[in-house]
Amino acid sequence: MTLATFTDPSNGYLVDDTCVFGAEILVIKNSGLGECLTPIEGTSYTQEWKISKFSTLAEVRLLPMGESAERNKSLSIHLALANSGILDLRQKVNASFTIRLRLKDGTVYAEQTAKNSLWFSHLSPSWGWPRYASLERVQDYLVDNECVVEAEVTILGTDRQLPRLLGSSS
Repeated sequence: MTLATFTDPSNGYLVDDTCVFGAEILVIKNSGLGECLTPIEGTSYTQEWKISKFSTLAEVRLLPMGESAERNKSLSIHLALANSGILDLRQKVNASFTIRLRLKDGTVYAEQTAKNSLWFSHLSPSWGWPRYASLERVQDYLVDNECVVEAEVTILGTDRQLPRLLGSSS
């Protein structure tokens, strides 16, 4: 409001050079839930692993003989969050990623990109493909039983649930 409107006695805001302000306070029961999202711009990493003796590997996150229903049919590959055990149960990391299977000469044999960014957490430490590539075709392309697995990862942000406020209920 303008000063002229405020000081005009006919409006009743200022009486005998005095005014009174009031406030209405509405208390809403707070659930105490909240999250803190921290976007991270341009944080990309590429990591390569040279895999020798491909067909004799033990089962790790790269499962050369496939997993569960894909056993002995498909190469299964999953990207796992390093040190996920040190994350607080309320922390998550959002990332997009591409995993490539390169042959010894550098040729890209297979490439899969996550369709959407994914949340990695203590409870969901890895994402990937149980049916990344046909095991029969992969073995046909191996030279000296070797290949290179490349993961290109872009960290998009982190998320952490805020602690519940005192006196809040679920």
